[in-house]
Amino acid sequence: MRDYIAPTNNNLSTSKLWQVQGTLSKAFFTLPGGDLTTAVGVAYRHESVNNPSANAPNEVNPADRYYSINSVSTAGSRNVKSAFFEIEAPVFKMLTLTGAGRYDDYSSGQSNFSPKVTAIFKPIEQLKIRGTWSRGFRIPSFQEAYGQPTTGYVTATVSPTQAGGAAYIAAHGGDTYATQAYTYGLTSAGNPNLKPEKSTSITGGIVFEPTRRLSFTLDYYHIKIKGLIGAPDYSGVAAAYYANNGVVNVPGITVKPGVADPNFPTALPQLGFIQYSFINTTSETTSGLDMSGTARIPLGHGINLTSRVDATYLINLEQVQPNGTIQRFDGSLSPCNITSCSGAPKWRGSWQNTLDFNGKGTLSATAYYTSGYDMASVDYGGVPGDCANNGGVSVYTYSDGSPYKCRARRFIDVDMSASVKVGSRFTFYANVLNVFDVKPDFNPGQTYDTGFGYNVAWESQGFIGRFVRFGAKVDW
Repeated sequence: MRDYIAPTNNNLSTSKLWQVQGTLSKAFFTLPGGDLTTAVGVAYRHESVNNPSANAPNEVNPADRYYSINSVSTAGSRNVKSAFFEIEAPVFKMLTLTGAGRYDDYSSGQSNFSPKVTAIFKPIEQLKIRGTWSRGFRIPSFQEAYGQPTTGYVTATVSPTQAGGAAYIAAHGGDTYATQAYTYGLTSAGNPNLKPEKSTSITGGIVFEPTRRLSFTLDYYHIKIKGLIGAPDYSGVAAAYYANNGVVNVPGITVKPGVADPNFPTALPQLGFIQYSFINTTSETTSGLDMSGTARIPLGHGINLTSRVDATYLINLEQVQPNGTIQRFDGSLSPCNITSCSGAPKWRGSWQNTLDFNGKGTLSATAYYTSGYDMASVDYGGVPGDCANNGGVSVYTYSDGSPYKCRARRFIDVDMSASVKVGSRFTFYANVLNVFDVKPDFNPGQTYDTGFGYNVAWESQGFIGRFVRFGAKVDW
């Protein structure tokens, strides 16, 4: 019976990559701050992939497939010609300028020039001010350009408070088919006519080192991507399906109903699939702050303590949709379309403390922090702060339609590691992950909720629990 349900499935996927590259560099003349140096280079690269589906569709009998396997299939190849340069000019002892550029030409029809300018200003020994401006691009991946239809699943519920929800539930006699959670598929397919994504990036920050033992950094970043590769806007498709009795007219999107209710076969079925091909959408913008602080403290007798804090604050993450509307994701469960609803927490950080025993051994503890976020999946139609109306849109509900949980909790865990050197060749080490055995926040609306009910992107260590590992390394 098991062999019939899950037979052995063998699949061979291959990828190939080779590249030849040459560079030349030379110092031309001396500036007040040092030598002006230039480097130039060229490269030629070939890359290909052949990844056939382990679960090819059967158009004659669609049910004749391995149940729930999310197969990915793509095949393609391309050659890339590149030329690049870099110039470093220490104009003064306090100011260094760097300019660089790269031109890439793809056999699949795309080409782009990517410039970058960097400036570092150091007015005093303890302070450094730095900034960059650059433009870049991302070629469509093989999956985005040539991928066969691939389906991922979204869990949802139909709330009696949503448009058409009460009528839909009544048409099914209020049975579990209509009231309980169900899954619908998001089926994406490749598009060989995609253009590259193009980005503009600006960063600026300071490095402050008041002493040799203390250092602090603060950097601001702002990145805008145009021609973002993604799906057409389907944020309102699921709601429209039930509001309009299964009729949905959205350009670039095909909607298919699911399996009919066996108790009410003539009633509107659950939403089955939302199908689309990748397109170049409008733009995405993100900005934030990266911060760090490091302290190196001698404790005597050859023992040194190093303490380091790293933190990132997400100021903004938003995406302009084809209809001109702006979807803002920071602090929410989104973007679901490109991260499987892993969320965009406002704060993330770590604090590491390491004791070094005169180079003969180390003991380290690291705490990781991820802030909570609103459970609204904005690109599925959710509205942050409007929990009562987010039922069925990533927020799970009770049978009466009231929300179960509107916000994911923050997650903190601690790892520890230790190592001891024995002689010059042997090192013994031990790692204890999730020392305090903290548990993830149970929230069925989070990513991959069908099987786990927690956020695997930030809380997987909590699901695994305390994990101890011992090992040894030998240097010959």
